Amino acid sequence: MKKNTTRHLASIIFAFLCNAEATSQITLTKSKAEDQNEWELYLKGTVQTDVIFNFQDMGSLEGFAAETIKIPQTNIVSSNFSIKQSQIGLGIKQKNPKGDDNFAAYLEFDLYGPDGTTAPRFRQGYITWKKWLAGRTWSNISDHEIFPNMFDFIGPDGLLFNRRIQVRYTTPVSKKGILSVSLEDPGPTSISLPVDSLKWQKRNIVPTFATMYRHGDKKNYVKAGIIISPINYDIRYSVDDPYQTKTKLGWGAVISGTRYVTETNSFRFQTSYGKGFATNNSDLNGEKYDAVPNPYNRNLLETLRLFNMVAIYEHWWNPQWSSVAFVSYSRIGKREYIPKDMAKNFQNVGMNLVFQPLKKLRMGIEGNYGRVRNFNNDKAHAFRIQSSVALSF
Repeated sequence: MKKNTTRHLASIIFAFLCNAEATSQITLTKSKAEDQNEWELYLKGTVQTDVIFNFQDMGSLEGFAAETIKIPQTNIVSSNFSIKQSQIGLGIKQKNPKGDDNFAAYLEFDLYGPDGTTAPRFRQGYITWKKWLAGRTWSNISDHEIFPNMFDFIGPDGLLFNRRIQVRYTTPVSKKGILSVSLEDPGPTSISLPVDSLKWQKRNIVPTFATMYRHGDKKNYVKAGIIISPINYDIRYSVDDPYQTKTKLGWGAVISGTRYVTETNSFRFQTSYGKGFATNNSDLNGEKYDAVPNPYNRNLLETLRLFNMVAIYEHWWNPQWSSVAFVSYSRIGKREYIPKDMAKNFQNVGMNLVFQPLKKLRMGIEGNYGRVRNFNNDKAHAFRIQSSVALSF
């Protein structure tokens, strides 16, 4: 009896792993209401284990972030064993008799808990209804389609990846064109304030505006987007003065796309430029690169220029083996009042080899090399080797 049960369980697990659907998920239950609308409750996610070896101190342990490479160069070797990139999501969606998705809700967590713990951390949570989305998910100018078959969750450091609370409207405008417009939480904007500023403070008043246009089919496409991010803050120059609200306008433009040169091999790219939008960069999120005080102009904030460029090539050697190679470069505009310890430019290159014996099971090794230079022209570099196993469901 026990042998039969074990065999039956093994058959179920094997069938689950061999499921060839591109979008992994486990359907928990389905039901049909009196109005004939079908409801589906599903579970999806990834369990990933990482073994990482660094050959220089870095502030980012799990994801490779070149901007966090410690200066000066020490060549200290360290290791990190992690499951933090694992994530789990629970969703519900409704389909009408025509098969169209009318309503959906999704909630997702990962294991990046506070103070370096592996406690669950809220990652995404949103509701969609027809052409509308409300909640926290990837910013409208974040192109998640461009992310290749790799294990490092940050990926090429020049990419724009940022999750925000937002309200978004998406609609087709032509046979191959889709336009999306969103109002997003300005809270993630990250600025530097003077240390002697009499408690100057950031204020959130006007939401961030972002729009993205996508042209192409499911595999080959080009995207172009714009973000406008007002930066508001309160200032005063003496304890008797009332606070005054000042505003600096941040903005950014991004172009990205994917082109398949064969049925499986693809070239991907993204470039972006602007001022005061650095928090949308996966490396610079929360690092206070959107605006800094100008001591030559009463310490008023000045937005910083940022340029990013990324090129990626994904190659499948056969149905089970693949590789990704990429190069990334980011540069912050030079101003005489920028703190000397802030990054002037950073770049990274990487390559991997991935074995995927089953549709939902991946394992492989990645190498990542990065460099950073600050405004004092001090520099350092780091090399990382990462071995990972990931099971999707």
